[in-house]
Amino acid sequence: MNLPQRKTCFGLSVPVFVFYIVLSSAPVYSQFQRTPQASGVGTEATKSQPAPKTSQLLQSIQKIELAFKAAFDQGNAKQVASFWAPEGEYIEAGGMRFVGSQAIEKAYQKYFKETKNAKIEISVDSVRQIGDNLAIEEGRTLVTVPKVAPDMSQYTATYVKQNGKWSMLSVKEYRLAPSASQSGLKDLEWLLGNWVTELKGVTLTTDYHWLPGKKFIERTYFSSRNGKPQVLGKQIIGVDPSSGDIMSWTFNTDGSHAVGIWAAVENGWLIESRGVTSDGMLTSAHNILSKIDKNGCRWQSVNRTANGIELPDALEVVSKRK
Repeated sequence: MNLPQRKTCFGLSVPVFVFYIVLSSAPVYSQFQRTPQASGVGTEATKSQPAPKTSQLLQSIQKIELAFKAAFDQGNAKQVASFWAPEGEYIEAGGMRFVGSQAIEKAYQKYFKETKNAKIEISVDSVRQIGDNLAIEEGRTLVTVPKVAPDMSQYTATYVKQNGKWSMLSVKEYRLAPSASQSGLKDLEWLLGNWVTELKGVTLTTDYHWLPGKKFIERTYFSSRNGKPQVLGKQIIGVDPSSGDIMSWTFNTDGSHAVGIWAAVENGWLIESRGVTSDGMLTSAHNILSKIDKNGCRWQSVNRTANGIELPDALEVVSKRK
């Protein structure tokens, strides 16, 4: 799928949003944090969130995506192209169309030759089957290259089942909204103010306000149990002048910290987050914020890992403006 536009004219686009919240209660903590908690692997909090059962179709698509990622990360153009049907097509965001697995393989050969050590993350948002032999997948990708800003994309893939095997018949990518360097933080102004979430006896309050100059938004979040407030951390959100990306830097009172890269999606944001816990565990997550209306938003953290170990998705949480 994704051939980033940074090196070539083709890529796959991705959307994003971030909430990074740490609560003293372990079960609640695991729901609100932007990156997985340090003790998340094997803890009661993790066990209380069993992974949902998936359909055979979704399992098949997920296996394809895992194999695709392995081939992409290895720079194996032939293997990458093999996931398309022989007559398959790839339409990149700029409109260029590659027809046939051989043409797609040549495109990837050129990309891997020009771009060293590219890595891809794939998030499957939805899969639906049409009849017995067709399926539609929608998702997001994030490609990282050393010393270069990440590329994020959205895509729609059509699969065909031939001889009992699913292959990509068509992949079409979509460009992101105007860059943050053009719009600044204007699209985040609706967050300014106070937000409240109630969960399992804990009240989480989040305050967003401009820093002087209106180039950065500061977010302070704290919990309250039995009327006793406790500051949990701060987050600074701004535009990175070197890449034009909206980014966030989060610092928690327990010593953990994280960096997020934001991308616009329909009705919200997708945030790719990487961080480290207070005891040195490396974490990653994709966080999705959907705007319900001017007084409500919905948040969920998915594709979470701790030291490379996959964790269950966090439960969806709704916050209301105070």
